[in-house]
Amino acid sequence: ELTATIKANGNLKVPNNNKGNATSLYGGVIKSLNVQIGSYVRKGQVIATIANPQFIQLQEEYLTTASKIIFAEQELSRQKELNEGNAGAKKNLQSSTAELSSLRTRRASLQQQIQLMGINPNNVSNGNLKSALVVTSPIGGTVSNVFAKIGSYVDVSSPVAEIVDNGSLHLDLNVFEKDLPMLKVGQTIHFTLTNNPTTEYDAMVYSIGTAFENDSKTIPVHCNVKGNKTGLIDGMNI
Repeated sequence: ELTATIKANGNLKVPNNNKGNATSLYGGVIKSLNVQIGSYVRKGQVIATIANPQFIQLQEEYLTTASKIIFAEQELSRQKELNEGNAGAKKNLQSSTAELSSLRTRRASLQQQIQLMGINPNNVSNGNLKSALVVTSPIGGTVSNVFAKIGSYVDVSSPVAEIVDNGSLHLDLNVFEKDLPMLKVGQTIHFTLTNNPTTEYDAMVYSIGTAFENDSKTIPVHCNVKGNKTGLIDGMNI
């Protein structure tokens, strides 16, 4: 039985759909930071809290709008009664209808904004206004980078932290053209890390490229890492 060994270099990579940035949809100052690089986080876990007086203003406007709607509904009812008795001008009825519709639209808009802030609009009251919002992790995984610090300003363009799900590691190999006929989808790959050649890991080929990678005259071969992934991190050379 004849065998052949193909040697190749490559690197470990986590697909972008298994990486995530913990980001705030609203700008504010970091009040607390609950993670550090290497921390494991669950999806939805609180990464940080941010503060901004604008958060209170939005909630205040939401409550004020709700009160105005009650008054507008009463006014519309009064105008309807007057109109039925021909005692009120029709334009007053139309004006009241338009005012109520405008207030309801504004309330719906504020409701959505408050929900995006992570606050339940039904819990907003004069005695329960929140000045700080939570930033949560979009995925479960390991914190690979923390971009913010306590007291720094963040918004939607400046993520607080990056989270990587190393359980979805892929192996990207660079194989020379002459070795390509010996490769097929489903083959098992044995690989070691460049900085730790004593521990061997396994992967399985799931895709073979159909074009050369830049000017290197190598073809990319993509593999899923199998079994034990302990110690493997996105970006490692193999």
